[in-house]
Amino acid sequence: MEHQIIRLLPQDFQKICPDIWDTVKHEQFARQFERELYSGNRIAYIYQIDGENIAEISMVFDADDPDYTIEQQRAYISHLVVRREYRRQGLGRELVRFITDKAIEMGYRELSIGVDLNNYPAIKLYVDCGFDKVIFIGKDEQGEYMKLLKTV
Repeated sequence: MEHQIIRLLPQDFQKICPDIWDTVKHEQFARQFERELYSGNRIAYIYQIDGENIAEISMVFDADDPDYTIEQQRAYISHLVVRREYRRQGLGRELVRFITDKAIEMGYRELSIGVDLNNYPAIKLYVDCGFDKVIFIGKDEQGEYMKLLKTV
């Protein structure tokens, strides 16, 4: 099986991302995601196995929230999604390492991520990947969550 991580081009958003997550159900976020890709505020990478789109991770440079982003210092991992049938195989960990390397190449010294407080597998993954500082715990319309920070 051939595994590869490719950069998502803005013009490929509509044909690739629906393979990985429900862009119709999450229409508002999908529109924001696509706008950010085109503006350059977001870069995204797709994990493929034998040409099939399996997972995605993206990084945002200006989230208009100093917990998440600080210009040229802190970038925000906004979206890590692995298709259900491919979870618990180390793909999320591989993508977090990959995006961390990209952030370092770009000169960032910190990465932030948000995670729902009841998403224990994701919390474990992020802590194992070095997101070891809680910078915020709160609640929004989708529930309780926390923001984690990693120094790279």
